[in-house]
Amino acid sequence: MHKGDTMDIFGLTLPSGRTILDTDFEFLRMMVRLGFIRLSDVPFPLRSGILSHVYVFGREDITDNIFFERQVGARIALTVDGFMQKAQETRQACLIGIPTAGTVLAQAAAMMSWDERREAATISHRTMREQPKRHGAHGDQWVNGRPALERHCYWLVDNVATDGESKVEAAERLIADGYPAKEMPVLILVDRQQGAVARLKREGFAHVIVMYNLLDLTYAFGELGLWPKGAVRGVEEEIRAHQR
Repeated sequence: MHKGDTMDIFGLTLPSGRTILDTDFEFLRMMVRLGFIRLSDVPFPLRSGILSHVYVFGREDITDNIFFERQVGARIALTVDGFMQKAQETRQACLIGIPTAGTVLAQAAAMMSWDERREAATISHRTMREQPKRHGAHGDQWVNGRPALERHCYWLVDNVATDGESKVEAAERLIADGYPAKEMPVLILVDRQQGAVARLKREGFAHVIVMYNLLDLTYAFGELGLWPKGAVRGVEEEIRAHQR
């Protein structure tokens, strides 16, 4: 359900204070329609041990829908480019996704970053394995490729954060491969707002960048008529009950 012309002209103010413009509404609709964020009567078990009625996917819901994948990649690329410009970072951004969902995001952003007018701003990416490679030319490595710090500003990318554990584990693997994990920006597409950001900062990560808060998204879904508002309130209560 739209709020009529007022929403279309002035956008939608979210709980965080951020404003989502009408140009973003179709992207939010795709998130729900394609199952990137799903609501279920039967709770999903999260890796953190929490049971939740809302789940952030980022797997075949993205890779089966190329237009959505391009949209996600473009938004990540813009976020990375904005950070790099603000930090006056002249090296090339190189994204390393946490497998497997983060791998897709890193590749999508790299592919969407190409601009023949600004070739220097193009993003590259590398692949992190779920298990280290113990054969071939790369030896015992988690990441395809040795770090080249004079050339690349490396990023860690993932689809969602709950308690931050997967990011801490990924950082340990990066350090084992010689990457400056705690100095690398960490980009989280959706933060469940249940303690991950605060934990990562306590662990010494220098830059934690969140693109979307889950409470903002669920609120928008309710306002746009994509989710029942009663269900949105239930999810809000659930998230706040597990905030740390």
